[in-house]
Amino acid sequence: MNGTIAVLSAEEEKEYKDAVVKSFCPECGKAVYQNPRGRRKKFCSDACRFAWKNKHPKPENWKSTRIAVCPVCGKEFLASREYKSKRKYCSHACANRGRAMEKQAAAEKEGSHESD
Repeated sequence: MNGTIAVLSAEEEKEYKDAVVKSFCPECGKAVYQNPRGRRKKFCSDACRFAWKNKHPKPENWKSTRIAVCPVCGKEFLASREYKSKRKYCSHACANRGRAMEKQAAAEKEGSHESD
């Protein structure tokens, strides 16, 4: 184009907007449909995106990755991107359970001191 604006008919514009590009999710193999406008989608869902990323960590993050064991469920997990403090739990659910257990233990400990 030489600086002029292309004008599409209403029918051409609808065809362009409705067009879909089909690719396949690298995690599960399902078809991924997307509009040709905007950022290209690689995965069919956030669940597949997270699963794939967990299986394929970036090499620049490997040096700061360690294998840790969750104190709540005992599951091994990759603890990466630990900037200010070390990751202790494998998930938010285990972190919530762990904090609740710590709070309960502190309350029981304080209760035993009051009876002295």
